[in-house]
Amino acid sequence: MDYLFLIIGSLVIITCFYFIISPFFSSGEVPAGEMETEGEKLTLEQVYSAVNELEMDFLMKKITREDFEKLKEDYQLLAAEMLKKERQGHMAKHLPESKKKIKDAEAEAEILRELKKLRQQKG
Repeated sequence: MDYLFLIIGSLVIITCFYFIISPFFSSGEVPAGEMETEGEKLTLEQVYSAVNELEMDFLMKKITREDFEKLKEDYQLLAAEMLKKERQGHMAKHLPESKKKIKDAEAEAEILRELKKLRQQKG
């Protein structure tokens, strides 16, 4: 019975040792460009929360005024760029719809003119 516990204990220790050491010898490096996923993309809320954290650090005297102003300006520029891209994407989606509405209105107006001409010819 003691031999059974020794064998099982040895297997458990060897397994634990394997799981601890194996990551150091694996060569599964991923290029930095492929590591970014959908969840890791920067959002506008994250930018604003970073500015809030910077302000809190400044108020707690962890960073200097110059550093705070520079970082805050950088984050605000980043947020402005993100808003501009978002607005351009939003406008690009609605632009074809507005063109379609204009074409539809022009087509309806042309149909009404043709109907008016036909009514005048008959009447």
